[in-house]
Amino acid sequence: MNLTATLAGMPGAEQWADLPDAWHWSPNPRFNFSAVLTTDRRHLLQVIALDFHDEELVRALLAFAREHSAEILGNQHPLTAVNGFTVPGYGFDTAVAVAPRANRYHAQDASLHAVTYALFPGWHFEFSGTETDSEALFQASHPQGLRATRLDRQPVPFLKMSYHNTATESRSASARRALAKEDTLLRELALLEGAPGSLVEFENFRHQVWRAEWDGTFVLTGEGSRLELDRDGLLSFARNSLI
Repeated sequence: MNLTATLAGMPGAEQWADLPDAWHWSPNPRFNFSAVLTTDRRHLLQVIALDFHDEELVRALLAFAREHSAEILGNQHPLTAVNGFTVPGYGFDTAVAVAPRANRYHAQDASLHAVTYALFPGWHFEFSGTETDSEALFQASHPQGLRATRLDRQPVPFLKMSYHNTATESRSASARRALAKEDTLLRELALLEGAPGSLVEFENFRHQVWRAEWDGTFVLTGEGSRLELDRDGLLSFARNSLI
């Protein structure tokens, strides 16, 4: 496949000024697509921006990711988070590329999809580095994931958790820790109060794991320590552990 010709042939495609092998096209007012060839010229790094588009941000992201093509292409994991990406006016500190096997870009064109990496900006604490294919696909493409196409999004700390509560009779779908959101963790931690036999287990992007229970007070164990905390202390600890 001639990727240069393919990108140049996208409806309304224009080359990015001063950025080699990069194009931008917009099929409708809501979507802006941008892509750059990797340094081996055999793969694409593509940004999809929904509703909000910032040319300076996207150009910087394309250029940074292209410079790190070898790291991205050489990673055996489906998701590569390259730290050190920054743009004035934004809090992002990481460029993220998701391999073809874990994204849905160009799903209607198998040949193009097979060489396309989904690219978006993020924060280092959103990624563990050991995401499975299904986890990377969820983060990159599912509406409940990271909302990777929203360049104006807020950070979503990496979190895996499991829980069950004897008082509310609620529990996670699996006894194994799975991807979850911070508000779910904070809610379930608070609901431990007065519910002996209940449990919340959670893991952050550093793979640190804690276990919270109720024993007349909130008890938190993990990483070689045992803490007895009040409600505010437990919730504060949990928030801080995720960043």
